[in-house]
Amino acid sequence: MTTYHERAAREIATEHPSRTVTPIMRKLVDDSRAMLRRSPADAKTRAAAARADAIGRLEELHAQVRANFERRGIGYHRAETPGDAVRIIRGLLGDAKRVAKSKSMVGEEVGLTHALRDAGIDLLETDIGEYIVDIEGRGPSHITAPAVHLNRTRIRELLARGGADIPDDDPVRLSRYVRDVVGAFFEDCDAGITGANAVVARSGRLMVIENEGNVSLGASHPKLHIVITGLEKVVADEAGALAILEVLAPSATAQPLTSFSHFLADPAPGQQRHVVFVDNGRSAIAAGKYHDVLRCIRCGACMNACPVYRAAGGLSYGAPYMGPIGAVIAPLLWKDGRYADLPLASSLCGRCTEVCPVGIPLHRMLLDLRADAVAAGQTGSRVERLAWQAWSLTFEGAMRARAASALGRIGLNGGGRFVRAQGTANDPRVLPRAGAPERDAANLVAEPPRQPAAVIAPEEIEPADLAELFRMRAAALGVTLLDAYEAREGDRVVHATAAIAATGSVLLLGEAAARRPLLGAQRVVVHLDPATIVRYPSGLAEYLGDVDALILTGASRTADIEKQIVRGIHGSEELAVVLPRVAP
Repeated sequence: MTTYHERAAREIATEHPSRTVTPIMRKLVDDSRAMLRRSPADAKTRAAAARADAIGRLEELHAQVRANFERRGIGYHRAETPGDAVRIIRGLLGDAKRVAKSKSMVGEEVGLTHALRDAGIDLLETDIGEYIVDIEGRGPSHITAPAVHLNRTRIRELLARGGADIPDDDPVRLSRYVRDVVGAFFEDCDAGITGANAVVARSGRLMVIENEGNVSLGASHPKLHIVITGLEKVVADEAGALAILEVLAPSATAQPLTSFSHFLADPAPGQQRHVVFVDNGRSAIAAGKYHDVLRCIRCGACMNACPVYRAAGGLSYGAPYMGPIGAVIAPLLWKDGRYADLPLASSLCGRCTEVCPVGIPLHRMLLDLRADAVAAGQTGSRVERLAWQAWSLTFEGAMRARAASALGRIGLNGGGRFVRAQGTANDPRVLPRAGAPERDAANLVAEPPRQPAAVIAPEEIEPADLAELFRMRAAALGVTLLDAYEAREGDRVVHATAAIAATGSVLLLGEAAARRPLLGAQRVVVHLDPATIVRYPSGLAEYLGDVDALILTGASRTADIEKQIVRGIHGSEELAVVLPRVAP
């Protein structure tokens, strides 16, 4: 079993992950910060409260979920261990031979892909990033961008290994090649497996977010839809789910919302839907001192900001979960000590805690887990422990500490002569004299003149009128805005129940939200009543009802290849909104 240090050293020496990862993550963190400034001031507070409330009463909410699933005809299953999860899903699949799987971190946790393939099932990873890393064979390196460690040249080589003949490494060509392979697979598959971002206890609906449309295909095209998710992913009501939605995409991908935000309700006629909740130690975590880690909404913001993750990459962690959240959750889920050293993969700078949209004190947990690992004998060599014990004995009393300091000064001034003799006074490697001032005033740099306060860019000045704000945000997403509709062959025309001004999104309910016709249309045209526009996602709570719902935010897209946006994956490349201008 290798250690984190060994894996990180190997990755840095051979793969150089920081060359690809660091520039992407720096920009992503800046863009996320800017996007979150558009959210309500209390967005993070409400999201954290929704998650904390759910973790505090898991069993109560699961009782509601079970009852509402029964009402809707959705199967409820609970797996105590990864093996149980695989066994349950294998049983639900029955005679299924071809299975389309969407990205699921819990699926990675239980080893679902390999287990089903070992059982003779033809399983395809349908997310573009997951499809790529599946060929590479080393697993995802990021929660939301699985292939972020690979540049376009390497991705082209991997696709060629799988039989692709692509003339260059243009991200558009690479993405659309995978899109076509996945689309063809969905034409003849027996089941779809997806994850879930939240399960709403009050209504029994599943909130799933995505950009590409492969979840839409998996939830609507096969006759069997299986959802695998963590036991902690329940939330009390739609208000809680919308609170999570409000911070998830801005924190994860610097989007206002993902292209598709699903609230899946009853299965379609002739379709079966089952949800498998995986415990795998989560109940014990919820009852212990690390319970707040279960608030996690899997946005990946902590790893985007983490200097250690940027330097060594996600594969250095060796666990299904990586980055600061992986360094906390992996030792808690796997108690055998295999990931006990992951909390050491941190500078404790606190950036992970700072950017977490649900307020998880990750840096504090990393420090506590280090202490736990040492106490359990899982980390720390005998020499290291003896050294710290000697340090503790030396400095545990004031007189001992003063004596040790005095001896140290004598040693530095005496032994330092030999070191100082090797260099000049300006050599930074020269040992300073004990008791010398910490800094020389002559070396202090004068403070630069203060810059004038930043001016808000014109495009960031929000119009007071919600319809105008919607137009501005939707146009930024590439949405076509129409004052009136002129019919065009291949259009799918629907009426929105409501819309969100701050994100440029439209809400479709019931038949209007049917995925099959939406994905098959050349252009989706949405009629919108200006009176139904709300400012933020939280304002949709009164419009969601109890039926199937879909929030559309621009056309389908991916950014799995070097974070280059490619529109029109599974679904239309064009979303048009008919929004008549109201005369003043």
